[in-house]
Amino acid sequence: MDAGLSSLRGRPYQEAFNVLGFPDAENTIDGKRVFSWGSRETGSYTLPTFNSSTAYVNGQPIYVQSQGTKTETYDYHCKIDVIVGSSGLIEFTKYDGNIGGCERYARLFPRKPK
Repeated sequence: MDAGLSSLRGRPYQEAFNVLGFPDAENTIDGKRVFSWGSRETGSYTLPTFNSSTAYVNGQPIYVQSQGTKTETYDYHCKIDVIVGSSGLIEFTKYDGNIGGCERYARLFPRKPK
């Protein structure tokens, strides 16, 4: 994401549209246009759990195994802002989120050959 967004700086704002698609929002702050893209997916899933323990009855070990479940939650999110000056060129880019949310945008940027 860092390299991909940085590559847009100094370029016409339409290039951000070409890579990321049309933005979800447009605002004006201090005379500059701010285009924003965002996504969020939250949810939960259930995982099995296993527990082993030993109890002693009359000095003899008794091995006990039990099964259960636990619920895990996730929150994948990403917000990208592209700030455009009066010249129509991208002056600044930033993003906030995690890999689960930003991966969909990161894949849109061309890969640099190694």
